[in-house]
Amino acid sequence: MLIYNYDQLKQFFLKSQKDKIIGIDTEFYRVSTYYPKLCLIQISNKNSTIIIDPLCKKIDFSLIKKIFFNRNIIKVFHAAHQDIEILFNLFGKIPENIVDIQLCLSEIGFSESLGYADACKNLLDIKIDKKNQFIDWRKRPLEKEKILYAINDVKYLPKLFLKISEKINIAENINIIRSHKKLLNEETYKKKPKNAWKKLKIVEIKNYEIKKLKKVCFIREELAKEKDIPVKKIMTDQNVKLLCKKKVNKKEKKLILESIEFTYFKKELTKILVN
Repeated sequence: MLIYNYDQLKQFFLKSQKDKIIGIDTEFYRVSTYYPKLCLIQISNKNSTIIIDPLCKKIDFSLIKKIFFNRNIIKVFHAAHQDIEILFNLFGKIPENIVDIQLCLSEIGFSESLGYADACKNLLDIKIDKKNQFIDWRKRPLEKEKILYAINDVKYLPKLFLKISEKINIAENINIIRSHKKLLNEETYKKKPKNAWKKLKIVEIKNYEIKKLKKVCFIREELAKEKDIPVKKIMTDQNVKLLCKKKVNKKEKKLILESIEFTYFKKELTKILVN
């Protein structure tokens, strides 16, 4: 059900309080922005599923927040990292009582990389169609096929949780607790420019001028956040590496600098490379 008003959302909230379990999924777009753009929120309880359109101005996020931050309700995800990033960006904190089904699967004999569709097939004997997995969720109006996909992507999460719970005690399993620790650490979702250089995954550090690399990545990250564009739109990772690599000649570095369209960034880079 696509939610259009406060009363519909309130009814679902009351039912979820009774069930004490919900499944959560999100659809977003992050091709041309620094922050992922939230396009849909899907929530399921034991008997029903709703879709919330955050691009619709009529939605009351205060009630959505009450649902997500109710300590007595278990929130079930599958491959939760990006969904939690969305919620952290939206609310500034992470809900409590979260379970990522994907992190539980290895404890019952499946691969931890098992996808949602395969989990439904193996544990519930339900076939999920994933052909709409890679689409632009910003487009409106939402087609019926996309709505059905969004519903199915969250509908069976509570059932998967209950099925796994029949086999193991999720709350007391030490491996599951450990695997959730990093996932639920708010520091994981705070985009700190000082740590931006680590995303480059430099293997042979000795071949690079690391102090310069850190500074370049720092100002690139700051500018990307300010402009809300992907860091690679400012300068590619490969060019960052080349600028800060010891054995790259000055002519090649000059060509890279000339290709940069952001004047401020170009000036700052020039200062860093000269010093």
